[in-house]
Amino acid sequence: MRTRNLFMGGVAALALAGSFATPGFAQYSGNPPQVSTPQEKAQTRQLNMQAQSGTTASPAALNGQGGDVNAPSAVNQARQAQYRNEQDQYQADRARYEAQRRRYERNIHRYDDARYYFTDYPHAYPYRYTDVHSVRLYLVPEASQQLANAPVEGPDGKWIGRVRNVETGPDGRPRRLEIALNHRVSVWASPGDFRFDAANRILYTDLSRADFWNMPGATYGG
Repeated sequence: MRTRNLFMGGVAALALAGSFATPGFAQYSGNPPQVSTPQEKAQTRQLNMQAQSGTTASPAALNGQGGDVNAPSAVNQARQAQYRNEQDQYQADRARYEAQRRRYERNIHRYDDARYYFTDYPHAYPYRYTDVHSVRLYLVPEASQQLANAPVEGPDGKWIGRVRNVETGPDGRPRRLEIALNHRVSVWASPGDFRFDAANRILYTDLSRADFWNMPGATYGG
C-alpha cells in the first residue's frame, strides 16, 4: 500500500510539472518581458511631442548626443545677420540723406537774397502793423482774391516775401497763408501774424525774415 501511494505521488508531481510547461509560461522562459525604464518612457513622450510639432532637430540632438534643440539653424543665423546689416546700412543712408538735405537748406538760405530774391517789389512803405488803417485778415472780404500775390513787409521795413496761396475755411476767412520767401522756398504762417493795408494791397507782419525761415514745413519748389 505504501508503494502505491509513492507511485501516485510521483505521477502527481509529474502532472504538476507538466502544467508549468504551458504556452503562457513558455513565452517567459527564454524571452523575459521588455519593460521600459522611467527615463526611456519620458524620452519616448518627448520624441512623440516633437514629431507632432514638426521639429527639425537632428536625431543626434534628440537623443541627447550634443547640440541644443532650440538653437537656431545656421541658415536662420545667416539671415538674421543679413537683416541686421541691411538695417545698419539703411540707418547710415538715412543719416547721410538728412545731412545732405540740411546742408542744401543752409545753402538755399545763405544764397537766398543773391540768387532768388524777388525783383518786382514796390517801393518801401512806412511800417504800419499797428496802424489803424491796417486790418486783421479775418475782416478782409474775399481774402483769397484780396491777398493774392500781395507783398509782405517786415518790422525792419524790408520786404519778406509774397503771398503765394491763401487757405480759407467754410466761412471764407483765411485759415493760413503760404508766404513765398523767394522763387523757390515758401512757408505756411498763421493769419494772426499779419495786418492788411487795403489801400496799398500790402501785408505787414511783426515777424522777421529769419523767423519765417525757421518755421517748420518749408516747401522747396522747382
